[in-house]
Amino acid sequence: MIVAVQSNLTELSKALSQRGYNVVDLYTYRNPIDAVVYEGGRFDFSAITEENTNPVMSTSSKSSYGVFIVCANGKSIDEIDYMLKNRCYSSFF
Repeated sequence: MIVAVQSNLTELSKALSQRGYNVVDLYTYRNPIDAVVYEGGRFDFSAITEENTNPVMSTSSKSSYGVFIVCANGKSIDEIDYMLKNRCYSSFF
């Protein structure tokens, strides 16, 4: 999974890389991405362009569109990992 992360979140980027994610810079990477992880009060949607929202082949061989957006404020790496793997914001349990 390709995850674009704000450049100031270096520790989070390292932790996601260690968990097997392909981590790229949110503002400089110009290819399709699966998710964005940001921190702060508001997300700058100008970072998501037509270049990084093209359809991509997922592991299930189905095309998917769009970008999953995760706000990292107050979340642990385990919570962020869960959200990325399940593409949901909280457990249903």
